[in-house]
Amino acid sequence: MKKFLFFMICFVFIANIGFAIDEVTLETDENNFFNKLSDIYYGKAENYSEVSPALKLFSQNGLEFDKSFINSVKLTLFGEGNLILNSTDKSTQNFLIDFPIIEPMISSKFNENKDEFMLDINFARHIQGYTNRFTEKISRAYISHNFNENQKILIGQGARVPVNYEGSIPTMALDLIMRAQLARNLGNVSSAGIRNIASYKYLDYDIGIYDSTRYMADFGRGSEFTGYAMFKPFADFNEKMNTFKLGASYNIGENNRSYHQYSVFSSYDYNKFHIKAEYANADRCNGIKFLNNQAEGFYTTIMYDITPKFALIGRYDFFNPNTNIHNNDIHEYTGGITYKPFKNMKIMFNYVRSTQSNLPDSNKFLFATKFII
Repeated sequence: MKKFLFFMICFVFIANIGFAIDEVTLETDENNFFNKLSDIYYGKAENYSEVSPALKLFSQNGLEFDKSFINSVKLTLFGEGNLILNSTDKSTQNFLIDFPIIEPMISSKFNENKDEFMLDINFARHIQGYTNRFTEKISRAYISHNFNENQKILIGQGARVPVNYEGSIPTMALDLIMRAQLARNLGNVSSAGIRNIASYKYLDYDIGIYDSTRYMADFGRGSEFTGYAMFKPFADFNEKMNTFKLGASYNIGENNRSYHQYSVFSSYDYNKFHIKAEYANADRCNGIKFLNNQAEGFYTTIMYDITPKFALIGRYDFFNPNTNIHNNDIHEYTGGITYKPFKNMKIMFNYVRSTQSNLPDSNKFLFATKFII
């Protein structure tokens, strides 16, 4: 184990030197292919009229059409690859190479960009115990209508059901490779339904009624309500305060058995410093697996941007899968570094130390590359 830790430290040190060299090179090499592809994706390419139609499909707005009911068609490909080493203090080790996301998506906007159709399939998703191998791979399949710049309605299976904040944010936006335990156990699921999503100066909210089965595995077996709100109380104040946010969510439904859970969340960003925290409590829970008891969890994450491309991150994560059992708490301590060579790519390294009563402490080393084009 000591030899492995020494190797990992050397690897990270050498990688950081390489990344630093790359950072200088990328900033000076304007003809770099990946930079061009990233600029096309974000709609910042020079001489956009000269970009081929095939690449325009992958741009920020997609391939646009004039004088047509269909305004645009956009293709996106999202991928993630992981290297994971697990070990315990009793020297048990296992190594895993995993590709959890191979996800193409297509979207089309029409009716003067007021309406959108989206189909998003993760071919790599495999949920243990699910018998419907088709629906489990559908991440999003919906139509939406924008009433105005602040309000829209969505029908179908949209992004993750916002039963808690950490479980609802996109994978590409995660600070660390793994979601917090409360998200992994109580959230991070998708269901079909109808939802109203809004964003205003002082308030964002997302409320909806859904089918209570996940990824449409056994559609029609029950229903649920989920409401999520994010308050921005200091939106009119100076820059030191206007990034403070305070949110809450509530989820109630029935899937053969009734369940409900709530969460509260807060975050604050100032210059290069970012902090967030969340607490969740569930009386039964309808996650990927139905949790038939009371559980609770809490995490806090601190992040510091060393440069625009490098960030240091730490997280303390507590979870109790059954509050009726004594000494059942699981504690995770995570440290990591994230490098963004391009706007739409992340290279991440995390170390996770996990402790639990009556079980050996464990260590997890994770490398991940995430990209979206």
